[in-house]
Amino acid sequence: MSPIRSSRLRVVVDGSNFATEGRVTPSLAQLDEAVRAFVDEHPNAEVIVVADASFEHRVAPNERAHFKSAELAGEIVTPPAGAIGRGDAFILKIADRIKGVVLSNDSFQEFHDEYPWLFDDGRLIGGKPVKGVGWVFTPRLPVRNTKTSRPVKKLSVTLSDGAKPSIGTTLTPVKATKKKVPTKVAKVPRKAKKSLKVEMAEKKTVKAAKRSPVKVAKAPPKPKKAAKSAEAPVTPPPVVALRRGRHPVNPEADFALFRSAHRIGSRLEGEVTAFTSHGAVIKVALKNGRLIECYAPTTSLGDPAPARARDVLQRGDRRNFRLVAVDAERRIAELALL
Repeated sequence: MSPIRSSRLRVVVDGSNFATEGRVTPSLAQLDEAVRAFVDEHPNAEVIVVADASFEHRVAPNERAHFKSAELAGEIVTPPAGAIGRGDAFILKIADRIKGVVLSNDSFQEFHDEYPWLFDDGRLIGGKPVKGVGWVFTPRLPVRNTKTSRPVKKLSVTLSDGAKPSIGTTLTPVKATKKKVPTKVAKVPRKAKKSLKVEMAEKKTVKAAKRSPVKVAKAPPKPKKAAKSAEAPVTPPPVVALRRGRHPVNPEADFALFRSAHRIGSRLEGEVTAFTSHGAVIKVALKNGRLIECYAPTTSLGDPAPARARDVLQRGDRRNFRLVAVDAERRIAELALL
């Protein structure tokens, strides 16, 4: 029977994997939203969330206190420092011991031989946030490692009497010796001895001629290549494409005007225009009358943070926010509800 269909579902969540799904840096709010969405689908599930030891230092500064409190409360578990295999090995060891389900989009290729149950039905579940829908979870099979080991050739050994050795038989290596084959020396007739002496004398003369030094004229030095003119055109470096998922949100001029008008910690008014799987989209008016798009994660919408942004905000609401952070690469600002 598949574990996902059993009456008692025990799940080990790959926290670092789900917190960075579709992102460059991990988000504790996204991880919390994924876990809540899975528990809503499986109310009987017993969930254990595991995160890498470096997770606390990679999340946003405003989420580190929440992570520490969750770790102290036992809601998130981190592997011991210096653990071999880091978080992945720790996750699979827990799941193997409790015969549970692993919630991750990773394939754990280096552990396929150690944990073959990863290919069993229902032991690995993946999930992704879908805009306007929320988190969608589905059973998956890990991608197998294409690298295969070369077959080892077995050594065939037989004893001197032709029998095959058994366990306990001592084999002593013996060096192979070459048999000396006697060489026959042909007798040279007396008449041919004189001609042989003449040939030997000629060979000595040729060798002496070869040993005498011969002066070789040196080739004239090659002319040095003229240095490249300073006026030669320089090829510009290739333009590096933006990383996937990091495209700018707002126009550069509008974003520059927004940053000149507002500082970190300043108060501003915005209108709620849309919701995402882990927050809300806020539009803020500029001095030139144009609107700039900002973002407010669920962790910044209250204390304690709501499960969904829709629980505290409605589309069309005009509320007061505080500027928390600015992402210059994506040209978007992060806001917190006052």
